[in-house]
Amino acid sequence: MTRPISTFLSAVVAASVLMISPASMAAPKSQKAPPLDNAGLIFAEIPPQELASGQCALFLWARTSPARRFLMATQNPASARVSLNGKTLDLPLTEWDGDSVYGLYEVQVFSGEGITLTVRFTAEARKGLVGGLVAPEASVEYRDAAGWETVIPAAGILACQPA
Repeated sequence: MTRPISTFLSAVVAASVLMISPASMAAPKSQKAPPLDNAGLIFAEIPPQELASGQCALFLWARTSPARRFLMATQNPASARVSLNGKTLDLPLTEWDGDSVYGLYEVQVFSGEGITLTVRFTAEARKGLVGGLVAPEASVEYRDAAGWETVIPAAGILACQPA
């Protein structure tokens, strides 16, 4: 049985968290990589979130063991919520591309507090799931002010609070 290359690449990406230096692939000795916890994440888990009436959100879980909910992106306000270094950050949407799904674009860039997050996801309907979609393939690219970049494989759901 032959698998498409995209399935193989998805498995490779999902199995690792990549650390890439800004330009030369080798960080200068004076720069430190962002701190990772024992699951290889730079973000702490965010607690359950409540959506306002009519609000939609994308919730992402890192593909770690155990999986952790580490990002919530909303369409109103257009922002992403993460927890980094003990602080909850709400970063505004600064760029977007692709189709809009529940008001959330397939590629979204959130910037502020010296960091940039690029969120990518695909959404699909699942039988029996009412009022939402699954995001079986997603990733978050984290870039800090020093230029370090971390790619976090993820999966999630899109859901809306009825108006």
